[in-house]
Amino acid sequence: MKKLLSAVFGCLIFLNTLPVIHADSSVSAADVRLLRNWLLCGETLSTGQAALFDQDSDGSLNAADLTLLKRHLLSDPDQPLWSDEFDGSTLDASKWSYELGNWKLDANGNYITNGWGNNEQEFYTDSNASVHDGILTIAARKEHYTDAVQGEYEYTSARLSTQHLFSVCGGRIEVRARCDAGKSLWPAIWMLPEDSVYGGWAASGEIDIMEGWGSTPEKICGTIHFGDVWPDNTYLTNNYTFPVGDSSENWHTYAVEWERGEIRWYVDDTLYSTQSDWYSANRAYPAPFDQKFYIILNLAVGGHFDGVDGIYADPSVFADGERHFDIDYVRVYDNSAFTPTPVTSLPLEAYLEGADADVTNRDGETTVTVRNAGELEYAVMGLVRGNAVRTGETHTLSFDVSSTAPRDMIVTAEDSAYTRYLDQKIALTQESLHCQYEVTFAADMSVDLKFQLGNIGNAASLGEHTVTIGNIVWD
Repeated sequence: MKKLLSAVFGCLIFLNTLPVIHADSSVSAADVRLLRNWLLCGETLSTGQAALFDQDSDGSLNAADLTLLKRHLLSDPDQPLWSDEFDGSTLDASKWSYELGNWKLDANGNYITNGWGNNEQEFYTDSNASVHDGILTIAARKEHYTDAVQGEYEYTSARLSTQHLFSVCGGRIEVRARCDAGKSLWPAIWMLPEDSVYGGWAASGEIDIMEGWGSTPEKICGTIHFGDVWPDNTYLTNNYTFPVGDSSENWHTYAVEWERGEIRWYVDDTLYSTQSDWYSANRAYPAPFDQKFYIILNLAVGGHFDGVDGIYADPSVFADGERHFDIDYVRVYDNSAFTPTPVTSLPLEAYLEGADADVTNRDGETTVTVRNAGELEYAVMGLVRGNAVRTGETHTLSFDVSSTAPRDMIVTAEDSAYTRYLDQKIALTQESLHCQYEVTFAADMSVDLKFQLGNIGNAASLGEHTVTIGNIVWD
């Protein structure tokens, strides 16, 4: 009953602010929302409005007319590049996938840290999101949940992503949403890079379209994260405070307009933040926000953003049941989209074990400065993790390499069981050497590319030296 009253109250507020359908029968998103709200709230339209909304001309208004009206809208030349209006009764698997669990994993599914790196307390499942009456609802629940690998949890929720399904570079990303209030609730609409071409988080960036504090629903924030790989990252953020009497518990439209060199944040088309002063270490501006990013919707429980003591959930918030993050639609317009900056060399992730070295990624190349090569061949490595390959595919690895001191390097392509599908030892000198290798795979798998610069040959006896690996391409 409480949810029903909230929905009706939200409809009444929203109807008072919407225009009627246009006299020339043109359709806008406002018209679609108007018909939906009239249907949900059970009000009576004027004769003229009813005639215009009666898309199938059967003399009555129902969900079929709403669907036809949406199709009319999407045929307009100003239609979104990509959208989900959450019609039907199930989540569209061609647009969204579930991100599950509580642990943050690497590209190969290996454990990095729990709580998604934020001390979050929830376990994300594929049963905490539902679609009904044109609304996506993410439900956070206080319930005991046991996972065979990740252990036991007292809260569940959902996290949805368009990764590998849709991503965009620039444009207007617009989401109409509302969220229940309560200490330790953390609703978020945000974006991450489809390919981390400038290195791990946050060197390749993060765009937070909206994040809300459940304890202070009278405000939200919009943020970008950038700089270098954690912990050498930084961020820029601004808050939006709702007018007195309003909050994120009511329906609002959250948007960013993202251009090359500038990102702007809006609430209900009110501009409240503009950012343009960002960077990615050793990369040319406007990196990292010059690549494709995908969309994430989630409702976290606890964690550093609004958790009790920066960790715990507040169980009293769930005293009368589950808490909801409701999304009316997600729309992406390409009015300011632009072509991603070409990346000429893949970045390498540093791996050190009992060695002393630095791995620095720059435009076009990676330098590895080795001061102590350690005892193992893999004590110093540059990695490209999690490359998906399919049965029968042939991939080509190419790069240029040189070293300030003569030494050997081992290059491999390995699966999670360390089976090597490429295994090459290369003699390095000060002269740049171009290398190219083809690898054919007999099964679907994920492979890591490894540039090993540990104790190989005479490397342990060398003083400080630098290996430069440039134009790294995996096709």
